[in-house]
Amino acid sequence: MAEQEIINHAKAIYELSKDRGRKWQHKFKEVLSEILIIVFAVSISIWFHNWSESWKDRSEEKEFYIGLKKDLQADLVEMHGDRDGYKHNLVGVAYFESVGRGSAFALDSFNRYYGLIFGNTQIAPRISRFEALKSSGRLDIIRNRELLIAISDLYQKDFPHVAMVNEYFNNWRQHSIFPFVIDHLLLDSTGNGTNWPAVLRTPQMRMLIHQEQGMKDCADAYTLAINKAELIVREIDKEVK
Repeated sequence: MAEQEIINHAKAIYELSKDRGRKWQHKFKEVLSEILIIVFAVSISIWFHNWSESWKDRSEEKEFYIGLKKDLQADLVEMHGDRDGYKHNLVGVAYFESVGRGSAFALDSFNRYYGLIFGNTQIAPRISRFEALKSSGRLDIIRNRELLIAISDLYQKDFPHVAMVNEYFNNWRQHSIFPFVIDHLLLDSTGNGTNWPAVLRTPQMRMLIHQEQGMKDCADAYTLAINKAELIVREIDKEVK
């Protein structure tokens, strides 16, 4: 019922209350009737408003899920690539350590694991959609509370943890192994190193290369984030089907 009609019924009650020409029993019945109409109208209005807000929330929830799934699918491609890179580097550690112990140096193998020394791994998850919903105070539109917890954990714990271990490992390369190589590597006229076997066999380089645990920590952090993201994608599929 329109707001104006509610006002009209309220005016009718007021007019009835001032009408001294009717018996109070008759006025009581009419006033009660008008009150019941107003109560019913207000209840319908509240119900319709709540239904409209609920429909809007469900629409926003679905839109958020669909967008978040796209974000996570793109993030998963990058995370799988980064984790594979760390696993590849773990094989590279074994190769460099074997050269350090005196095994033959092979240029093709060196080129395959070159990134262990000069690489850099970063994670740049697509967080704007989650952060926008969070900052707007609208996280409550997500009805599945377990899914909400998983999403919040991924963006507020898992992704930051991956970034932290990446930063640790990148700093190791940038501030430890890279400067040592620059100080000890001899270059030819084309800029290629000419004494890699000697560099790899120095005690300092052998110690610097021995960083398997750091890379395992990085790979494990990625695995946790990947598993959480894949779980969320599966749960989103259930919610929007």
